[in-house]
Amino acid sequence: MKTIFEEIGEKIIHYIEKHQISQTEFAERIGVSKQVMSKIVKGQKATNIEEIKKIADVMNISVDELVHHESETNVIEDPILFMMNQTENAKIRHHLQYLDYVMDEMIELEELKKTRSIDRD
Repeated sequence: MKTIFEEIGEKIIHYIEKHQISQTEFAERIGVSKQVMSKIVKGQKATNIEEIKKIADVMNISVDELVHHESETNVIEDPILFMMNQTENAKIRHHLQYLDYVMDEMIELEELKKTRSIDRD
């Protein structure tokens, strides 16, 4: 499963190819270095909301279009799993694992509620 950051990177690559501009030019438009742009395009940088807004503006799309996933749960899960893999701090990793577990339980509970609601109908 791709992270939201990898998907943003793919959308940027598609935009760059379609509009025949370089990564350097795109980087200049959003105000980041070539090195940071390279990490964004590869999905290796967790972009912040300010960067996401600038990227969307340059691409002339809404922030929602830029970060949209097929499934709402991916929007929540992917950044957590991404951060778990990026951090070397064991305490932070433990807290992120717990958060991921809680979110999985919440999703399962919602699915169970839907199933029971269907059974009652």
